[in-house]
Amino acid sequence: MIGLRRALIHPGWCFCLLTACTSTPETELPIAGTHHGSDHDIQSLYARAQAADQSGKSKKALSLYEDTANLNPHSSVAPAARFRQAQLLEQRDKLDKAFETYQMVITLYQASSLYAKARDNQAKLAHAVADGQITDNLLWFKTPLDIRKIVSMLETVRDNAPRAPSAAKAQHAIGRTYESKKSKTNEAITAYQEVVDNYPRSLYAPEAQYKIGQLLMMGASKGNQDNSNLDRAQHAFEDLRQSYPNSKPAADAAAKIAEIRSREIQRNFDIGEFYFKKNQTNSAAVYYREVVRKTSGGSLHDRAKARLQSIGTSE
Repeated sequence: MIGLRRALIHPGWCFCLLTACTSTPETELPIAGTHHGSDHDIQSLYARAQAADQSGKSKKALSLYEDTANLNPHSSVAPAARFRQAQLLEQRDKLDKAFETYQMVITLYQASSLYAKARDNQAKLAHAVADGQITDNLLWFKTPLDIRKIVSMLETVRDNAPRAPSAAKAQHAIGRTYESKKSKTNEAITAYQEVVDNYPRSLYAPEAQYKIGQLLMMGASKGNQDNSNLDRAQHAFEDLRQSYPNSKPAADAAAKIAEIRSREIQRNFDIGEFYFKKNQTNSAAVYYREVVRKTSGGSLHDRAKARLQSIGTSE
């Protein structure tokens, strides 16, 4: 019996053990990976960042602004801290990082008064980088970015506001960026076609349509798929004149169409000459007739007509 009594636990002890096991501590540990600074700490850190910024200590300010936004992304000063961080990164030629930091403002703080400004600054940065790539004027920033990165930046600008005029501008800049690389002609044509298809009422659509025809003509000049490229170029210029008749590119397209027709006439005459020299007069006559049919006069008209007469066939 004595042993049994000693084994029993006093009810008071049992209560203490249960409460010790189930009670919640007054201060919980933060979840790993989260940052929750007090408002006082955040405001103090932001004030230190501003003081360093105003003193010209941009590197220190940059770090403090980043810490401010990271400590509590939902604080009242986080949008301003993140925005200023992006500005300082841009000033220090950290263009890729600056672009991404502006994107954080755009993504996280759409209700902020800095949202529109962040979008504008980001777009200006992307276009400046693209223009530097196109003109090779890369001296104003230290490290040129890869063309794929530039295109990605412009795509982000486009997609941030797909219905705004900035979207058409960004898509047109993608075309110009690809065009600046001779090996990216097909990509440039595709990018310009997206401007025409997706933003037909934008200011950039007529120019994009003109560029498509121009690039196809350049492809024809290289001798690859000459006929098909010239035909596609002519259709592009004709579509331009029909869709945007009052635009300046439409007026320029008229001259390009005339040039294409002239090149086509020359090509027909040259093919006729090829067959004529091989004494394949029936085949030669087909092309000489095309020259005569498509011209009302001029050197090629007269020469083709003379060849037909020498062959002894009618026009």
